[in-house]
Amino acid sequence: MSGDQPTGGGWSDTDLRTVAGYRLLRRIGEGGMSTVYLSYDVAAGLPVAVKLLADHLAHSREFVSRFYREAHLSRHLSHPHLIQGLAAGYDPNAAKHYLILEFVDGPTAHTVLNRLGRFPVGIAVKIGLDIAQALSFMHGRQYVHRDVKPDNILLHPNGVAKLADLGLAKRLNDDAHLTAISQGVGTSYYMSYEQALNANLVDGRSDIFALGATLYHLLAGEVPFPGATHEEIVRGKQDDIYCPLRERNHEVPANLASIITRTLARDPRCRFQSIEEFAKALEATCLATRIPALPLGDGSDPGGGPDSGNDAPTRADLKTFADESNSPPVALPPKVTFSQTDNIGSPPPPDTRPNQSGPGTRLILGVVVASAIGLGGMFSVRNALHSAGAAPPLTSNHEGSNTNPGGLTLPIPQ
Repeated sequence: MSGDQPTGGGWSDTDLRTVAGYRLLRRIGEGGMSTVYLSYDVAAGLPVAVKLLADHLAHSREFVSRFYREAHLSRHLSHPHLIQGLAAGYDPNAAKHYLILEFVDGPTAHTVLNRLGRFPVGIAVKIGLDIAQALSFMHGRQYVHRDVKPDNILLHPNGVAKLADLGLAKRLNDDAHLTAISQGVGTSYYMSYEQALNANLVDGRSDIFALGATLYHLLAGEVPFPGATHEEIVRGKQDDIYCPLRERNHEVPANLASIITRTLARDPRCRFQSIEEFAKALEATCLATRIPALPLGDGSDPGGGPDSGNDAPTRADLKTFADESNSPPVALPPKVTFSQTDNIGSPPPPDTRPNQSGPGTRLILGVVVASAIGLGGMFSVRNALHSAGAAPPLTSNHEGSNTNPGGLTLPIPQ
């Protein structure tokens, strides 16, 4: 893949040909938050992906911060099943925030899902095992991903799956991160019930739910909790009712269906308690088969997973963020230099803060949880919406509170 003339996706910026010294060969992905181009690193002798923050977000402190957080974490959280970051910064000549990423010459799982309708069982299990390894690495360093979904899974020609987009990753026990976001973060179809209501009160079990919902979608061809709006999807998760996987796909063995059912429990305590436990159960099925080399195709997203219009979008895709176009320009961060080292790649020391919740607090929390369970009504599951434009808007979920205007009560993970 080379040359100046665009192919496939074409150009979104007529005069944009170079950013930070990288020639943009052709567009390979585009979403509400970013556009990704294929380029070539002459010094390294390798193709790379150049991810550019969308112009309408360049004045948003919230999304500029998220963009550079992805840049930082994608470099320092280095793992074979995570997309690797290479460089990042701001090019004043192009007026673009950019992120240079490892290029994967293969499609996203969502692109393949659109082509095939659903995945063969063995390939889906192999994808689950590979992404579980990436999550195990992140969880071991006290990070949760918070946006596991088919559109953030890239299928490498060498037969492995890689997890992309660390822009929503959160360090455990860090309640300050991304609290400025006034709506739920993540993707409605795949996020856990507790994350939908309060994205700060999550741990590794929320990623387990998202990976389980992703595997359900890959195997069934439909999401487990469909809906036309974010609130409708969340109410389905509150009621904990969805179509059993084997009714969607009779080829799924009973033991695999049981594993995925456990990941989708509303109560985090009923799921696998660690990603390693989940991976061990998947591996014990002995169902995994090699992922074949798949053609990239048009409209796929190999370079770092900008949100695709074909997937349930984040609120950036729907442009529901606050309009900051008249705000002063965001102060530009210094160019990211990855030669420096820090302790982000090592597990932090254990949290030694005393537990401040006494018996009275635990009793109150128990009453709240019991009330939430008792208020859950029956929910009629509708067919999943797959057509472009049918994705639900993300509204009304506040990352810093434990309720939303729809009256849903958050069960606090224990």
